[in-house]
Amino acid sequence: MPMIIEAIIELLVFLAALWILTFLSTLLHELGHAIGYMLATRDKHWHVRVGWGKPLLNTKKVTVNLLVFDGFFTPSERKIDSRTKMIMTLSGGPAVSLLLVAGLLILRLSGLSFQSDFFSDSAVEWFLNYPLFCNLIILLLSLVPGHYLWGKVKGLESDGLQIIHTLNKG
Repeated sequence: MPMIIEAIIELLVFLAALWILTFLSTLLHELGHAIGYMLATRDKHWHVRVGWGKPLLNTKKVTVNLLVFDGFFTPSERKIDSRTKMIMTLSGGPAVSLLLVAGLLILRLSGLSFQSDFFSDSAVEWFLNYPLFCNLIILLLSLVPGHYLWGKVKGLESDGLQIIHTLNKG
């Protein structure tokens, strides 16, 4: 019986870690859009939504829902009145994701050894690999011109496709 309880606890820790790492990756990408927007417009009125499903947190700036596999940035006032401002806003998310991928890749390839008394070496390696993989997927999905196929953003254009449309205008 103790082994079953231990396995359940390990599974719950694993799922919690998976949720937290996915949440952080998505949140940082969306905050990148907010940073791009604030740099372009000097406006601090915006909102970021992470995920869909049951709401877990809802503040003036951030909404967090249970299923954290997508996100959306919304400026509260439409101050994006030029192509440059739109491209800066759209590029902020992928830029942050690219920085995260680069930083995590450097950390992963640096040869640093992360030892833990609580987690096995393979678990520690997984905790380093998953955020790298997650941010790489977010980066690629946001840059590839196309429409999203899931969640509340289903049917919406990716950042890459919006950038192409913005460049083709005017």
